[in-house]
Amino acid sequence: MKELKELKELKDLKELKHLKHLSSVKSGTGIKFLTPAVSPGSHCPMRIASVIVKDIQGLSSLLVGTQECATHSRLFNPHPEGRQGELHWLYTLSDQEVVFGCREGLRDALKKMDQAGARAILLIATCIPELIGEDMEGIIQEIQPELSARVTYVMLGQFKNVSHPPGSWKTMKALGLLMEKKATDLRRINVLGRAPEEDHIPEPSLLPELVRQGINLRYLAPGASLEDLQNAGDAALNLVLSPYTQPLAVQMQEELGIPYVSLHHRYAVKDIDQAYEDIAQRFGLSWGDAFAEERRRALALENQAQQRLDGLRFVCAPRVDLPIPLSVYLTGLGMEPLLLHLEEYYPEDKDHAGQLIARGQDPLVCRMVNEEAELPILQKLNPDLCIGYMSYTDIRIPCVANMMDYYGQVGYERTRSLLTRILGVAAKKENKESKENKENKEQGGMAYGTASV
Repeated sequence: MKELKELKELKDLKELKHLKHLSSVKSGTGIKFLTPAVSPGSHCPMRIASVIVKDIQGLSSLLVGTQECATHSRLFNPHPEGRQGELHWLYTLSDQEVVFGCREGLRDALKKMDQAGARAILLIATCIPELIGEDMEGIIQEIQPELSARVTYVMLGQFKNVSHPPGSWKTMKALGLLMEKKATDLRRINVLGRAPEEDHIPEPSLLPELVRQGINLRYLAPGASLEDLQNAGDAALNLVLSPYTQPLAVQMQEELGIPYVSLHHRYAVKDIDQAYEDIAQRFGLSWGDAFAEERRRALALENQAQQRLDGLRFVCAPRVDLPIPLSVYLTGLGMEPLLLHLEEYYPEDKDHAGQLIARGQDPLVCRMVNEEAELPILQKLNPDLCIGYMSYTDIRIPCVANMMDYYGQVGYERTRSLLTRILGVAAKKENKESKENKENKEQGGMAYGTASV
């Protein structure tokens, strides 16, 4: 196919020969850095886990690692005691424990935390415990009958988790082990991936409409409480708004029998329609005209995008939550992905990658961490658009930036906002090219202007 031939020609660029195509990547370890200049590197996943536990009321933590890990953790979770009596303790490995393991020391530490009043404990294992193969699950199973506090754990060795997203999704998944199956509340939905109060992120219109129709919402994310987590097994449905909580939703379905509807990867109007209809049928709801206007605006822009964006080639830069599902959507509008920055290869990305490949698209994938070294390579690729964050001021590649604005947002309004932003940048690109062409010949080209509906 023409698209695959073009991608092969791109792969022949010497700067790209070490990269893999999406079809060859099965996990995050298969994703190569775009350049050898990887400084300043990626965030340690332990950092994110430390932030999450600090913000869940009633949850205590025990971080196990070297002195460097302990110091780094205290930068983000500086107090050994939380506002409601939580304990955030650090277990620093001795030289002997680095070689022979820390089983007895961890047993003693967990007992002391239990005696000090911890209600539930997340054990955070960093690189050394994972390198030496310490059996955290075995330790917990052995000590749990002696404790009042419930204990769960997460393994976050950075050599297995090159970037920060596993610190979020693996930690949230680990917290699922604190949940128990309960009698189902037929009017209860767990909202996974959004805190109870997030004024800086616009609230999806679906949530207040659910409340208006008598559905009780429980929010499971940093900012929730231990009680929220423990009681989450009574929900009739999980509503997933973030890639960081998708693995938790899958686990809750398998272990607690709670079905889920994921919205974070849906951009196409027809896919959002399907999800909203599924929710309505489950609870016997009627949306009426609640979403009619925002759906109309999203659909109008989608129709425009199919005409204006067809044939445009793009790359995904950093700060795009889900590059693969987004690429599936944009490919459906006629665009062509050349290169995708993947901060993480999520468990569900395999299915989305299959959809993209089935459409004849198999982009190169990489990690970008040093913009100064990477920009010349992107310029050689010569994409029509760059989607994601780039700080350079000499804008030779039109950039659709600020994609992290969409974290926690879902539904028709997110699609409208996304397409407005992309079409606006594409229109500026066309206007610039039109002016340049007029210097050589007469051209009555059509300028689209600002895209809005």
